[in-house]
Amino acid sequence: MEESQHPAETADPELQTAPVGEVEIVEDPELADEEADADHSQDPAEALARALEDLHEASQRADAAHQSRLRAVADLQNYRKRMRREQETIASRATGRTLTSLLPVLDSFDAALGLEVSSEEESQILSGMKATYDLLVGTLQSQGLEIVPTAGQTFSPDLHQPINAPPEGDGEIMVTDEVRRGYRLGGQLLRAALVVVTRGSESE
Repeated sequence: MEESQHPAETADPELQTAPVGEVEIVEDPELADEEADADHSQDPAEALARALEDLHEASQRADAAHQSRLRAVADLQNYRKRMRREQETIASRATGRTLTSLLPVLDSFDAALGLEVSSEEESQILSGMKATYDLLVGTLQSQGLEIVPTAGQTFSPDLHQPINAPPEGDGEIMVTDEVRRGYRLGGQLLRAALVVVTRGSESE
């Protein structure tokens, strides 16, 4: 009887596997080249230059954002100032219209308070009117109303409206008497004062 051959003796030596527990590692040439390139790209000088460039770009972006924020803040402040001025102008015009409508009332008080009294009863009535007038004028003055100065003042065409022509001469034109009061509001003339004028040399 012929003896059977052992499988290990007939197998192709090139097809034999490595012993259990041993793994053969084969290096890939292309992978090795990539790792070499990666090591080369991490050159310290080049990395520092790239980092400085990135830092410069980040600084420019931060500066641009800061300037944009400053412009936005300035625009907001200018808008608030403009709105405040517009509101003040609207309020001033409304106050001016209200006070102008009350000037005839003040004129009536002035005319009544200029009357001469002939009895105690009239004196008491006039005293009550004077108190009411003072209260009204005080309230209007708290809103910015100003009485235009007249008697004894140098004539000003911006504040005074003369009812007579001053005498000829070289003297300064002066206000000697007030016919009707004039009023201002916040420096703006509401109504010029009607006055009597003369030359300074004649009023001395």
